[in-house]
Amino acid sequence: MEDIWFNICSMLLIFTVAIISPGPNFIFVVNRSLSDSRRTGLYSALGVATGSGIFAIAGLLGLIVLISTLPYFSTLIRYLGGGYLIYLGISTLLSCRQQMVSTNPTNSGLSISAKAAYYTGLLTNLTNPKAWAFYLSLFTLMIENHFPLWAKIFLAISMFLISFSWYALMALVISDRRVQGNFLRLQPLIKSVLGCMLILLGGKLLKG
Repeated sequence: MEDIWFNICSMLLIFTVAIISPGPNFIFVVNRSLSDSRRTGLYSALGVATGSGIFAIAGLLGLIVLISTLPYFSTLIRYLGGGYLIYLGISTLLSCRQQMVSTNPTNSGLSISAKAAYYTGLLTNLTNPKAWAFYLSLFTLMIENHFPLWAKIFLAISMFLISFSWYALMALVISDRRVQGNFLRLQPLIKSVLGCMLILLGGKLLKG
């Protein structure tokens, strides 16, 4: 039992470090929290966390290991993920441009609904090939250590909660009026940087 809890804590620690490391999910949640309302930012966080939950459930069922053995799967995910990140980056830059030419300084440009933010966050996570590789290695380790069912369920729920808690915290902080007030003048610059980062990440994935 002690070995199981040690392995669980080790995997959750690795997962937490991976979640808080800046990447496409982090950039997306920050961008939406800057561009839209707190509600939209939280829905973005929920979408990303749902992706983590889907990965976890797929890992529990052994589907990630199975799917990853399909021919050309990794290449397909890489191109889908890269193309999607470039699309998000271009959309962010267009939003920034619209905001800069707007007569209303608080206009965020190409805003999206909370529902759209949720599904975009979900797709951002699910089309990330690095996420696939991470969960594949994580759940391969779980299979090799013969985790009992209760431990797998506990890990899946914990991964969802950790993911949502972190990104929701980012959404709450970034969407705070005092924070946005301080960054209002810098918002176009910040969004431009975020957009360029998404495009660069997408290009890097496409290049392989």
